[in-house]
Amino acid sequence: MKYGKIRIEDGFLVFTRHMMINSLPCRDIVWAYMRKEGADEGGDRQLSINYLVIVTRRKKRYKFDMSQREVQDCIRLLRALNPDMATGFPKGGRVLLQSLSDTRDLGAIVTEDGRHILPKRLLRSGALYHISQADKELLMEAYNLKAVIDLRSGAEIRKKPDLIMAGVEYYHIPILEEVSGLCDTGDIRELLQKIPADPWEYVRNFYAQIGTDLYAIKQFARFVDVVYHHEKGALLWHSDTGRGRAGLATALLLALLGVKKDIIYQDYLRTNRYLSPELKYMLRLSQTWPEAGADTEEKLTALYQVREDYLENISFTDVLFGFFHHVTVLFFREDRLDLCFQLQSREGFFFPFADQLRHVF
Repeated sequence: MKYGKIRIEDGFLVFTRHMMINSLPCRDIVWAYMRKEGADEGGDRQLSINYLVIVTRRKKRYKFDMSQREVQDCIRLLRALNPDMATGFPKGGRVLLQSLSDTRDLGAIVTEDGRHILPKRLLRSGALYHISQADKELLMEAYNLKAVIDLRSGAEIRKKPDLIMAGVEYYHIPILEEVSGLCDTGDIRELLQKIPADPWEYVRNFYAQIGTDLYAIKQFARFVDVVYHHEKGALLWHSDTGRGRAGLATALLLALLGVKKDIIYQDYLRTNRYLSPELKYMLRLSQTWPEAGADTEEKLTALYQVREDYLENISFTDVLFGFFHHVTVLFFREDRLDLCFQLQSREGFFFPFADQLRHVF
């Protein structure tokens, strides 16, 4: 099949570069997506060019200009020849599921040195206990879901267990299971009764305690260890709503991958937009609770939204250093310890995790 200046035949992508014919095995392509340059702005029609961009296992990038239809058809054929190939450019955007409002693909988020996380590999989400059959099929087929990390406590899981999907490996890594004063029963109405008059300060202190608790830091280290050793297909992690523990785990992972601070915060704050419908539903539902008071709305809002100062309040650099120590001691084999000792200054935290992770190109 011929698409613009390239053709696909016998499992190879054939193209001419520098007056030479090149044949690239389709199975060596790890990522393919469409890039558009130029746009229509107002009444001034500008030139718009579509490109097929491919990334190989050797981390080489190629760009071919062709029509939008040709790009789409080419990607479809490449995916058929190489089912493990990542596609699309989500840039941390929402996965369009019917039953889960805050499931996101970290794919295409860029690191400080210009690399990207592969799409359809690393997913953050809320709990899967009410996931629909259609959404299960989407995650299994379109995203090739292979592993799920549940960050909730044992009490939460007993009340709202994940729906099990065949062929998916499950890990239970409770961030709060043994954290004194922070355990959650999984019942939102019980939790609201515990929250004091200033719910925002309560949540802010909650984050600060997680950041200094030895058990929680060890559990975050276990989380990253699972990500580190994951090989094929998508890996999804979740807490209850996907806001707190899943948000912190995501921020930690992005920091370890070398993503800029402002991009980490942008991803963290997207939660407010995606959980807005769920918050509105909970506010309406709370009007039927006999125990609801004048402060219930503010408390629910504090529980379903995040603020930038939550991450600031967690002393994130110190958490990374505490986490770093436990990864070194507990999880990395001796032949990988050199990864850990390449840590630089406290201000310029750098952990060459992206160099070793299979999901960053």
